[in-house]
Amino acid sequence: MRHIAMVRPRLPPALGRVADYLLRHPLKAATLTIEELAAATQTSPAAVNRLARSLELGGYSGLKAALVGTLHEVVSPVDKLRAELAQRPSGVFGLQEQLRTTQANLVAVENPNREQVFESIVATLVEARRIYVLGFGNSAYLAGMAAANLVPFCADAIAICMEGGNEHAAYRLAMIGASDVLLAISLPRYSLDTARLARFARDRGAKVVAITDSPASPLAQIADDVLYAPVEHPVLTSSNVAALTIIEGLVAAVIARNKEAVGLAAELTESVLSYLHVSTADGGRKRK
Repeated sequence: MRHIAMVRPRLPPALGRVADYLLRHPLKAATLTIEELAAATQTSPAAVNRLARSLELGGYSGLKAALVGTLHEVVSPVDKLRAELAQRPSGVFGLQEQLRTTQANLVAVENPNREQVFESIVATLVEARRIYVLGFGNSAYLAGMAAANLVPFCADAIAICMEGGNEHAAYRLAMIGASDVLLAISLPRYSLDTARLARFARDRGAKVVAITDSPASPLAQIADDVLYAPVEHPVLTSSNVAALTIIEGLVAAVIARNKEAVGLAAELTESVLSYLHVSTADGGRKRK
């Protein structure tokens, strides 16, 4: 869909009408024959095929396969939720089930991840001039937590995905260079912009490290080093527990390697002390 939207301004009128229909009615378009799509857009089968070729999809069969594939990625979590809830007529999901799911994901972290890769990423973070942390959707909160906890134990760390959305994230990443590192986080459903900005950072000479769920993730093909976080959950689209555990491990390793960590922690504590609740010997009662 994003590719169609990008080429739409350059299309001739007939192909533009087909593209507009695909963008407005992607689910319905995936169910139509080439003749039905041509009729719905008041064009011709030839125009539909020309659009498919302009998108480098070969022809209508390639276009339809791409539509079905895109919709499957978007709709499959909905199908998963529908099927799961159908097996829970009482609507019960308990704490013990959540704990079992969490435990299974944490155990599964060990299998795909090698200690050498973890150590390589830690060294990259420690040596970086600046660490940019990127994630969209739920991954934005994980990215924000990673950046917040890396400060002040590394030279500089910034989450580039908070205020202002994707466009401002690209602005913040514009100055990334060979002495910097991008820590990119992407869990299903994957963000196209995370992969695009990761490629941009790599093309600028920066080191790219990633936290994602599978070698099939777009980030796995872009990053120099990858740590994998299982995301299985019976109800949610994906679980964040394993990713959070990996983030905590990376932050702890960075702190452990910083010889000034104790002093930096003391300075940080002093700077926020006035905002913290501190218990007193008399139970917090004010003295007259």
